[in-house]
Amino acid sequence: MYKLLAFLTRKKGTTKEEFKDYYENVHSKMGWKYLPPYGTRYERRYITPVRHPMKTDQPPHPAFDCVVEEWFESEAAYHEFEKSVSDPAIVKEIVDDEAAFLDRDNTFTFVVEDHLSWGPPEPALPTQYYKQMSFVRRKPGLTKAQFKD
Repeated sequence: MYKLLAFLTRKKGTTKEEFKDYYENVHSKMGWKYLPPYGTRYERRYITPVRHPMKTDQPPHPAFDCVVEEWFESEAAYHEFEKSVSDPAIVKEIVDDEAAFLDRDNTFTFVVEDHLSWGPPEPALPTQYYKQMSFVRRKPGLTKAQFKD
């Protein structure tokens, strides 16, 4: 499975409620329009920061409002999707719509590699559930391989 995570920040002057309403009722329809047949899952997670009780020196929560997951059967399927939305008219449609509710300069996308430690694989989960995500930075000087070990 090839997965992308996008960290989205709402446009200045937009409330969290307006951001979520626009995304769910307008922008997410583009996912339905363009992701099939390439993508296998398109999910949004709206952020509610909580303090971890054992991390008293925790920095302020990240400056984003939503985490988006897009799943593809393979990297090749993802690249096929990229090609399918590369037409300038489609790019303009998506970019113009994002500009209505996103701070595009503070939106970031990453490819992620999953490692299940415990529990059922995600497809077996219900369609709505709460999920806690922690963002961990490796210590300076530690390589990615050392961090993963």
